[in-house]
Amino acid sequence: MTTPNYSYGAFSSGGSAPVPAVPQRPAAVERGFWLLIASAIVSVIVLILSMVTLTSNEGRADLAAAGGLTGDDVDFAVTIGLVTVIVIGVISLAVNVLFAVFARMGHSWARIVMAVFAGLSLTALFGVDGSVESILSLVSLLLLIAGVVLLFLAPANAYYSQMQAYRQAKKMGYAG
Repeated sequence: MTTPNYSYGAFSSGGSAPVPAVPQRPAAVERGFWLLIASAIVSVIVLILSMVTLTSNEGRADLAAAGGLTGDDVDFAVTIGLVTVIVIGVISLAVNVLFAVFARMGHSWARIVMAVFAGLSLTALFGVDGSVESILSLVSLLLLIAGVVLLFLAPANAYYSQMQAYRQAKKMGYAG
């Protein structure tokens, strides 16, 4: 009695599966990544300008007038505002840069998350008032949207599919 062959003819020559090459990153992904980084840099500038505005005498006066606050209350509100701006800004910056790096490395889920961030960021359009911070926030948003769009173009889609296949082959020991 013979031993059944369960290989179904795959690599019947006794060799192993061909080793897939690391997919080449297309220009669309590279440009999209740098647009996302540019968006993050502009966001840092907006963060700094917001802190300067909040701590300025004019910012304090606006805060006092809007909230009906007195001296110590204004100081407390400015402190809370600064802490909030810094914490949210640093976390947002870190998350955006991290997902941009993962998108550049070929992880499709990262570009999807960035697309969701871009969609949620559209709510910032309601607060555009002509100030420098608002205009720069709009520029940051446009850079983010442009970067995300590039990550969904046909060459980028092919790259993400190839990277997924490459990672699966590597996980199974077929890729170097």
